[in-house]
Amino acid sequence: MVDSSMFMIQHPSATCPGCESSLSYGTKEEASSWKVYYECNDGCGFNQMAGRVKLTDVDHQDEVHDRAREMGEQWTNRNEQK
Repeated sequence: MVDSSMFMIQHPSATCPGCESSLSYGTKEEASSWKVYYECNDGCGFNQMAGRVKLTDVDHQDEVHDRAREMGEQWTNRNEQK
C-alpha cells in the first residue's frame, strides 16, 4: 500500500486500468530492496505494488526510478494491444 509520506512521480504514459486516468509511482526503501507502488491520480482506488528493485542491483536512486518507470509499462498502450 502507498505510504502517505511517499513522494509520487507521474508516469509519462501509464494509465489506470480502472478509469484510464494517469498513474503515478513511488518507491519505498526496505532492508534489501526498494518496493515500487503505482496509484491512480484520479483517486479511483487503483493502488498496486508493481515489484521490487534489489539494492544490490542499483548504484544510485536514479536507477531505482528508471526501473520503477519501466515497471509501469505494463499499463501503457493497452488499447493498442486489444
